[in-house]
Amino acid sequence: MMKSRSVVAILIGFIFIFFPYGSMLAQQNRSGTDVNINVSARVISSIEMITIQSMNLSEAESDNDQIRINPLNSTNAGKMIAIGSANSEIRISYLKQRELTQLNGAETLIFNYQVAGNTEDDQSSAELLDRENRDFQFNEEGRFYLWIGGSVDVSTASPGNYQGEFTVDIEYI
Repeated sequence: MMKSRSVVAILIGFIFIFFPYGSMLAQQNRSGTDVNINVSARVISSIEMITIQSMNLSEAESDNDQIRINPLNSTNAGKMIAIGSANSEIRISYLKQRELTQLNGAETLIFNYQVAGNTEDDQSSAELLDRENRDFQFNEEGRFYLWIGGSVDVSTASPGNYQGEFTVDIEYI
């Protein structure tokens, strides 16, 4: 009989695990035995990332064997929208350097990324993201806009097509 009551108390505790910030305290007194079950859960909604435009290096002009795309004003910058909970605070981080690999060869290039962000869909008033300003907030519609640019030295690059990945991490704080 004692075993089944413990199982029932545990099952009741598991039912409440699905409620955000919910908690339950179950006590059972029988033969001087106390059973305490504390259950709590924190549910965090997800953040959706939508790529609106990929960065276009082939259209960017080269200056002294450097290709630069300014995320604050270049039409060649990539554009993404992060969608989450309205007015929630978020932290944004990314790796500043990533390797680009030649599709039909073994050559690599190092791309130095720059990212600008804004609560409005306005590239020109966006703010560059760096180590000091990685904490932001979704706007009233639950959106945050990102423009991706950067630079790459092509002075030693062999002709060909290069590709690489860019990863941006956004988390609620």
